[in-house]
Amino acid sequence: MCVFYLRRTTSTDDRGRTHIDDRSYFWQNATNPLNNFSSKLAVENMKRHGKKIFIAFNYWEQLTMGTNNFFDLTALAAYGGRRVVVPLVNDSKFHGLPTEKGIKTLELYYNVSALNRTLRARGHGTLISWKEFQDVCQGKLDVLVRIDYTKLKKSTAYNQATRPFFPCNDSHTDTISTDFKVEKTICMNVFAVDSVEKFENEVVERLPCVGLDRWRGSKRRNRFRAQFQLSPLVTNRLGSLRDAAVFFNPKLLHIARDFITKHLGPLFVSVHVRAERILSTFKNITAVVRCLSNLVTQVQSHKKDSKAHMPVFLAADFADYGSSSKQVEPARENAESLMKILVPLKPVIFQPSVYNLTDRGTVAIVEMNILVLGTHLSVAGGGKFQAWILNQFVNKNNIDQRYKANCRSKMCNYFCYL
Repeated sequence: MCVFYLRRTTSTDDRGRTHIDDRSYFWQNATNPLNNFSSKLAVENMKRHGKKIFIAFNYWEQLTMGTNNFFDLTALAAYGGRRVVVPLVNDSKFHGLPTEKGIKTLELYYNVSALNRTLRARGHGTLISWKEFQDVCQGKLDVLVRIDYTKLKKSTAYNQATRPFFPCNDSHTDTISTDFKVEKTICMNVFAVDSVEKFENEVVERLPCVGLDRWRGSKRRNRFRAQFQLSPLVTNRLGSLRDAAVFFNPKLLHIARDFITKHLGPLFVSVHVRAERILSTFKNITAVVRCLSNLVTQVQSHKKDSKAHMPVFLAADFADYGSSSKQVEPARENAESLMKILVPLKPVIFQPSVYNLTDRGTVAIVEMNILVLGTHLSVAGGGKFQAWILNQFVNKNNIDQRYKANCRSKMCNYFCYL
């Protein structure tokens, strides 16, 4: 009789790289030499048993939707029994290669070990470390998929004889990395391939080492994303707005609590401004000025009604460590004048340098957790990151979810005080 079990371990080396090991142990008696199963043998075992992997080289968006896109890839991986290479992160962006200065593993933002356990429990594809990926794929991709997200209908001519996918010619290819050998590159019309089965069996042909040049997640009828139906694959899917916050790096949560203790106290008003969303809608800085002026009036009015002196914590995307989107640049260029509008609130602002934080993503997570712990929350602008804050605040305080509908505003997309 052969006894079998899996032991999962996660470790972080001195470069901040996270290693997730799934090692199989077998024994027939106490003297069996297989009791000390080496890492090298574990990797060889993975190869023999057809271990299959996805690696995405770009997740397109910032923290909120980057996380969601990452979760979608692990859901897609479930169909083919694949594992997903742990993303590398830098300034709120998710990457596949350790090529950028200051890039770290996902562990910088999330507790990867706890996240991986939940992915397994929910039926998602689980994670594999960068080192394990290299050990298994040996610097080679069997196929690289380049997804064309342009608005093309299935009936529209799509390059080579209207085929939904085909081997790319030289004009479609560039080098992912000089360290990688790509056996073949496939160009795929995202709107013509909406079947997970077709993608796994025909596009990537169940090959073990598969890369995606840019992965934007999957949502039907959204022209910027893949069209796969992932819910039938994973019925209890993870989503960033609903689930991700419980996996935040504990060190960042500690910083948030420490800041509250030292600078705010137990009762305070949280204010979050997303100027990027106001600018994307109204296309001018005047709309941001008008929205901030009304925000000050709103907060002052509620503070007066509460008859309790509470400090105001402010987080805004036009701050130095705010959004990296180009759309927020007009607000950042006018940051000084915008902050003058907010002066009557005497806002307390998080200073990343005090805690030696230099990454936009870590700052966003700390500010989010401070905002959520406020006694009241005032928001302006909208967007997915703000929706994530709002969801957490509403859940923490048992506020009716339907109340969020009252936040919609013609003046600045989203505007309310809870």
